[in-house]
Amino acid sequence: RINSQSGKGGIGYLLETKYSLILPPKMREVFGYHVKSISDHAHKELSSAEVYEIFMDNYVNLKNKLHVSEAHFRKENGVTKAEVVMTWKGKEYTVSSIGNGSLDAVSGAITSVIGKCYMIDSYSEHALEDGSTSRAVSYVSIKNGDGTSWGAGIDSDIVFSSVKALVSAINRML
Repeated sequence: RINSQSGKGGIGYLLETKYSLILPPKMREVFGYHVKSISDHAHKELSSAEVYEIFMDNYVNLKNKLHVSEAHFRKENGVTKAEVVMTWKGKEYTVSSIGNGSLDAVSGAITSVIGKCYMIDSYSEHALEDGSTSRAVSYVSIKNGDGTSWGAGIDSDIVFSSVKALVSAINRML
């Protein structure tokens, strides 16, 4: 159980051992403060299921203002070209962009639509289960003038888990 005295290490350990989520250290710190705030406000201990629910509801596969429904990629001359279908504030856009990889190309497409300036600060990923049918979880942090925002994405495709993590971080930033 998690209470106001639980540190980021305890929360990280709980998510890793019970749910196979290995949060990057800086994300674990930010999430730890978020959980501590909820525990303090409620004046109660939180169960592992409640901590997991807080993480899923506030960091994973968020699509409230921005949602990427499709992304198609091809590589030419060392550059990744992406065609991205996204919804921004209720309106659908199809945008082409290039980048040094899939995530960078999608980021360029998103930036051309939302007009927000951010920089991808960090990216990490891992499998949630063993075997070839495992889902992947990706963690992305972005920086802008207001600070750093974290997001996570879970998908059976590693590229789409990273896209979902980026979109989650952007939605948290907004």
